[in-house]
Amino acid sequence: MAKILDEDTKEIISSFIAEGHERLDDAEAKLAGLGRDDDVEILNSAFRLFHSVKGSAGFLDFENVKSLTHEAETLLEVFLKEKIAHTPGSLDVLFETVDVLRSMIEGIEREYTDEAFTEIVSAQSAKIRNSVVSLRSGATAGDAIPADPSNEILLNELVTKDMVERFLSETFDLLDSAEKTAWDLEANRGGKDSVNSLFRAVHTIKGNAGFFGYALLERLCMNLENILDEARMGKQVVSDTLIAGVLKRIDGVRTAVRGLRIVEAGGASQESATSPTEYKPIGEILQDMGATDDDAIRTALDIQEKPIGEILVESGGARAEDIAKALEIQKSMGSAGQNVPDEIQRKEIRVDTVKLDKLFDLVGELITAEAMVLNSPDLAGLKLDAFKKSYAALNKISREIQETTMMIRMIPLEGLFHKMTRLVRDLSRKFDKKVDFIVSGRDTEMDKNVIEQISDPLVHIIRNAIDHGLENSAERRAAGKPEKGTLRLDARYEGSEIWISVRDDGKGLNRKRILEKAASKGMLQGDGSELEDQEVWRFIFAPGFSTAEKVSDISGRGVGMDVVNRNIEKIRGSVEIISEYGMGSEFILKIPLTMAIIEAITVRTGANHYSIPLADIIEFFRAKPEQITQTDKNEEVLRLRDELIPVLRLYEIFDVQTEVTSVEDGILLVLSSDGKKVCLLIDEVVGNQQIVIKSLSEYLGRIEGISGCTIMGDGTVSFIVDTGRLISLRLE
Repeated sequence: MAKILDEDTKEIISSFIAEGHERLDDAEAKLAGLGRDDDVEILNSAFRLFHSVKGSAGFLDFENVKSLTHEAETLLEVFLKEKIAHTPGSLDVLFETVDVLRSMIEGIEREYTDEAFTEIVSAQSAKIRNSVVSLRSGATAGDAIPADPSNEILLNELVTKDMVERFLSETFDLLDSAEKTAWDLEANRGGKDSVNSLFRAVHTIKGNAGFFGYALLERLCMNLENILDEARMGKQVVSDTLIAGVLKRIDGVRTAVRGLRIVEAGGASQESATSPTEYKPIGEILQDMGATDDDAIRTALDIQEKPIGEILVESGGARAEDIAKALEIQKSMGSAGQNVPDEIQRKEIRVDTVKLDKLFDLVGELITAEAMVLNSPDLAGLKLDAFKKSYAALNKISREIQETTMMIRMIPLEGLFHKMTRLVRDLSRKFDKKVDFIVSGRDTEMDKNVIEQISDPLVHIIRNAIDHGLENSAERRAAGKPEKGTLRLDARYEGSEIWISVRDDGKGLNRKRILEKAASKGMLQGDGSELEDQEVWRFIFAPGFSTAEKVSDISGRGVGMDVVNRNIEKIRGSVEIISEYGMGSEFILKIPLTMAIIEAITVRTGANHYSIPLADIIEFFRAKPEQITQTDKNEEVLRLRDELIPVLRLYEIFDVQTEVTSVEDGILLVLSSDGKKVCLLIDEVVGNQQIVIKSLSEYLGRIEGISGCTIMGDGTVSFIVDTGRLISLRLE
């Protein structure tokens, strides 16, 4: 049963849930890289991630999450401190632990408690402890590696300079917000909302500091968090003294961040947690010097209306010379670090994706409205040179706004590729196949909405590559191949598209078997010998089509590639297959950079308008009678520069009434998709413009050959042609 909590606590838990998922994903990705990179650094990074989750869980009293992450830390310490090599079995246990923790966090999201997971945690903890015992019994422990808490941020594969800059930018924003809230609190003493807001800001900084392994900042925030927590719970009165103390500690956090050292991996050695470069409040320094005690400090803070040093001297709590010495020590703190440049403090802000989507929609409406202004009937026949110049300037600005808005929604493919790394590891172990998974193009950026659409297709393609494509070790040896198969995942820009390639060096597609299966399902007339390879490979995208000899719990039911095709078509993409039997296969997903706005040619047939993506059009012209040939199946083909191209009539495809029924009377568009060409007969070309894609109403259902619609400048609705599907229908 879900706990009943106040909104502030729910918000803190929501922050924990989001950070927990992110850190578990990062830990999983790091662990998947063991054996290829610096294992010690990977294990250290994973340890820090588990430690951060444990710390946050402990604060929120999620004891089961805290207990399990502690067990995971113990296993990692066996690798790090005892220098015992990790084994496939021990890594499996760690990956299972990540999965269990992920399920627990999902449970917390529903119920706001982890109490239901006690038995699961007990079982998984037992697995971890058994793994620890097994490792220790089978290995000789080396010298222990002493713990070395760092008060600087170490750059590595997980923590990049860009990430640190974003962290610092957010930290300064949060500190500014916290400071303003503290002043508001002073003006409206006792305001619970202000105290909660302060607490959340400090808690966020602490959590981020824990992720980056910045122990000094984490500790300073923890101290401030404890004070604010007491105020939240009503254990501490919100007084001038409390607010003054909070503001001083905020200044202390700010000073610590400005004195941060950013260290390249393999560079300067890390400093201990008691390094003199750390910032400390003057009271802590005096206590470290033995110049005063805790009671004197507390008394001074309670009556603080001027610098604490002066109060201590006046009250006899410390000597003037000790205060002067402590101030000198405090001034030197942070000077040894690499100062944080001012220009990185405001590099970015966080924006809700809903707001970005709204902005994107508004830009689309702006482009539509702009076209309506230009095509207004009130302007017809008027000589408006000045207006046209102004419109050209407006059009230039609106296009730049559109391009900038598109860039805002672009995110790297790194997160998606990390998930595929875990998938490959799990499947290779399940099928007992050795796989060398090589990833490139992680930094390639794509519209976040498109990334969501291609996740499932990518899973299906990779799953099939390992299950059906790559051979087992014995088969590879017999074929003269290396025992370990190679699977490559790559992303790159190609013109206005992003190509994501999955390539393996396995069996390749069996043309003969595919044709036999197609014939048995009534999809093929004749023996198919006249078909090009690309035409044969298209059969595997048919629903229920599979050449697998047996069905496994992973694949073989003939649904995967159908899902791939449908999902890619939804985003106006295409799939190209390159395969050589016995050598391997490559699946290339060709994805448009964005799904919302495209360049298109608008045409008319009868009373209807249609928009065709500019990238699909090769040329358009009027045909001469001698160019048209009738086939024995009563179909027409056009001879264009020694090439025969099938002719399609748009009015026939969509059952539209028109007077232009002869090829010679209309205009032919030469369209291309997946290497296939057709000539499309239309009445006239209306114009070239950017169009905003809108979905068709659900009650219309799925209309074959139409991917959506757009509103033209005069308010007319134009249907957007799905060129690939149109050509597929013709071929079928």
